[in-house]
Amino acid sequence: MSKIMYTSFEQIEADLEILNLEKEINHQKIILGFQKIKEHFTPSGLTKNIFNTFKSIYSGISNTNNTVLSIIIPFVIKWIIDKKRGK
Repeated sequence: MSKIMYTSFEQIEADLEILNLEKEINHQKIILGFQKIKEHFTPSGLTKNIFNTFKSIYSGISNTNNTVLSIIIPFVIKWIIDKKRGK
């Protein structure tokens, strides 16, 4: 860190104001990050992440495997739902 030579109190006040604004911006970024993390762990967020994962896997497989997956995926999802419900 380099030393800054101030010639007036106005320069010091201006730098303090800038530092306070930077601090507030960083604080808001942290709050936003926590909110995004909380959204990912809600039931709707988890469901959205699971379906996005299935979608990316599904789109990454060749066309011949797509037909097999289009038959298997609904059964797998039904099995998972039934298992959660205790059936």
